[in-house]
Amino acid sequence: MSDEKTTLFKYFRDMSQHEVILSFKGTISQEILADVGLSLRTRLSSYQNSKKTFAVFVELAQNIYHHSAQKEFSISKGRPAGVGVLLIQNHPEHLVLSSGNLIENFKVEGLLERCAYINTLSEEDLKDYYVKQRKRPTGGVGANIGLIDMARRSGNPLEYNITKVDEENSFFALSIRVNKFDNEA
Repeated sequence: MSDEKTTLFKYFRDMSQHEVILSFKGTISQEILADVGLSLRTRLSSYQNSKKTFAVFVELAQNIYHHSAQKEFSISKGRPAGVGVLLIQNHPEHLVLSSGNLIENFKVEGLLERCAYINTLSEEDLKDYYVKQRKRPTGGVGANIGLIDMARRSGNPLEYNITKVDEENSFFALSIRVNKFDNEA
């Protein structure tokens, strides 16, 4: 038992040293999002860009909810919900919001292409691409605009990585830097 306590303390200390202000792993549900969101809004209220930050956080959570290959049954929704990890780190001039979840391997190439393409776009081009994507028929959940929206809101490129887990799935990690105040680069 003492090794478990030591490991948990090390985890706590590491999170403090890396200025982690939020860490969540599990099933993303509306209830979790509401509870965490309320706490997060309070913690971010002193930053000029708190609304942008919160919007990016919600988008990251929704991406896990809808697109994670790993699902658990949500009793409140009566259907499966995505499982993943959310992390927010505090830095002097900005926050880094990160998410991670499993994706099916057949989606990897398209996701990598979409992220790379979004990172090539100027602010104006992102706006045009966003409008164009919103007008497309979706054929399912969303209009495939979450990544575009996060890049637009943050004003920073998407940072992403995909690690193959097995023959069926890979782990998609996405980080977005959101400046605390508008005058920061």
